[in-house]
Amino acid sequence: MATVTFLQFSDVHLGCRFAWLPPDRRQERRREQQRALERAVQLAIERNAAAILLPGDLFDAVEVDAESLALAIHTFGVPGCPPVYIAPGNHDPYSESSGTWSERLLAARDLRWPAHVHRFDTPHWTSLELPGHPVRVWGRCYTPAMASTERPLGPEARGALGTLAPTETHVAVFHGSLEGKLPPGQKMVAPFSVDEARRAPFAWMAIGHYHGAGIDEHFAYAGSPIALGPCETAGHGALVVTLEHGAGPVRASVEQVSLDARRALEVEVDVTGAASADQVDRRILMQLDQARAGAQDLATARLHGRLARGVRWSAPGDELLGRVWHLRVDRSALRPDFDLVELRHCSDETTEGRFARVMLDRLDRETDVEARATIERALYYGLEAFQIRDVTPAWEEIRA
Repeated sequence: MATVTFLQFSDVHLGCRFAWLPPDRRQERRREQQRALERAVQLAIERNAAAILLPGDLFDAVEVDAESLALAIHTFGVPGCPPVYIAPGNHDPYSESSGTWSERLLAARDLRWPAHVHRFDTPHWTSLELPGHPVRVWGRCYTPAMASTERPLGPEARGALGTLAPTETHVAVFHGSLEGKLPPGQKMVAPFSVDEARRAPFAWMAIGHYHGAGIDEHFAYAGSPIALGPCETAGHGALVVTLEHGAGPVRASVEQVSLDARRALEVEVDVTGAASADQVDRRILMQLDQARAGAQDLATARLHGRLARGVRWSAPGDELLGRVWHLRVDRSALRPDFDLVELRHCSDETTEGRFARVMLDRLDRETDVEARATIERALYYGLEAFQIRDVTPAWEEIRA
């Protein structure tokens, strides 16, 4: 049996603004993103990889900034870099008018991709031989005009491949969404099913689009090299994929390699009964300790429960802010300590009772998510005005 090794990663999103970070941290995270790309290429060289497979979203947008474009071109141009196969994704789709991919437009800026960097430039499957190996790399790109519902592994697409040469090992690189596994907040593009993947004639498929790693027997998402958002807690980095081919079925072994020193993690924090803002902070700190959060990590604390009446918590204190590199607090499940069941049965003898009953009736009748959230916020602010005589912005993250 012969072996061939690939280095697989995707969804680098160079040029990403990292707007969720404070302004003084954004440039630092961009530099970490760039260094992760450099480490990935160096890893391919160190592992003697036959090729780098990059299934999409190397860049965050169609027209990326000049610095990010130049960095990518020069990074792949370092001595010893193996052949690179890129299948542009939905964030950086291929077109002849793209300053990222068009050789003509790149030349106008005195830039050009190295000769060993191959960009698949059609939404239909095409292939290239891998130099020095009986391996053929297949790819398809995303284009601005491409329908997001096109199925890259559907019967029609598989049929267009024809009969693949049995003397070669066939590897695919593409950007798409595995049905049933779509992460929150991500768009469904180029969908495929597990059954379609298993019917595909490829020994290995390097797939991009999902930012968290996911590995199957014959395909994998490497995930993005670094966490691009505070809630991206799934695995990140690159995959070292080794295929044993020759006599019999091709066998794949996969090793995950981290490219980022920062973890993204989430903790759930029940603040019910907390009698002060400091007590809220201490409960968050306790959960961060239990999660073994480090000073270099990105953390999201999801608060839930009912704050005692009169308690205000608007932002983390200095001790809590210094506990991790960046802390995001989600208060959307937090509620003030009002007994809504009791308020539903208030009499009309008081203005407060009439207000609560009318607002709760409106909330019951409303079906629109955003409208319900607005009514709920108004209810809490009104009750605080009646009972606490103090109204402080606190409920803007409420989700219906």
